[in-house]
Amino acid sequence: MKRMSSSLRAKEEFMMMCREGIYQAGERLPSETKMAQQFGISRETWRASLELLRREGIIYSKHGVGTFLMEVSAKTENDLTRLCSISEMIRQAGISEGRSSYTTGLTIPSQEVASALGVKHGINVFYVNRTRYTKSGEPICCSMHYMPVYLADELDPLHMPDSLFSYFERRKGIFVSRSSARVVIPSEDDPLAMQLRSGGTMQILGMEQQHFDSRGNPVLYTVDYLRSEIFNFSITRIREK
Repeated sequence: MKRMSSSLRAKEEFMMMCREGIYQAGERLPSETKMAQQFGISRETWRASLELLRREGIIYSKHGVGTFLMEVSAKTENDLTRLCSISEMIRQAGISEGRSSYTTGLTIPSQEVASALGVKHGINVFYVNRTRYTKSGEPICCSMHYMPVYLADELDPLHMPDSLFSYFERRKGIFVSRSSARVVIPSEDDPLAMQLRSGGTMQILGMEQQHFDSRGNPVLYTVDYLRSEIFNFSITRIREK
């Protein structure tokens, strides 16, 4: 039988301590030196344990602050054939969502975004840049939303809705019925990815989506960057005979 490595054994012991309530969600972990001493291993071995925990979405790090225990410890499977809002995805992941930070305004979109929204290149569109956090202040995802200006006339930048899908339904009478989505992996210097990382290190998955109303009109273009240790995407593929 293959022996369990010291780093894996320390990781499993740490998980047991979490289940026993010794460490709580959102709590900052002791220093690497103290944790290594607690498990009777070297600091380098504990660092390897931390990397295992980080890959499984059990911990996260804030640059210059420390390492913290996540509120959730397992990925949530998201079926790409089902269209839902980011708010719903977060709820399905069992995460208690806290505040969000926003910037809004007008911008000249790229040719790709203008084409996706059906507006002429060089014409302003309205944008919403949003970062979502857990109640403990941990970033969950960053999104950039673009829409035609006439659809944003009832948005209040000081009181933004939890979901733009809900805003479209309640204030504009528009039901977002489908989207054309593309899964992407952002580059290290992508501004939205850097916004989500906040100086730290994490693996990110992205979705670029063109949203349509029930009549087939494009109403919204979004770029969502999500922490890959929290969210997982799947799709059922059928082989034809």
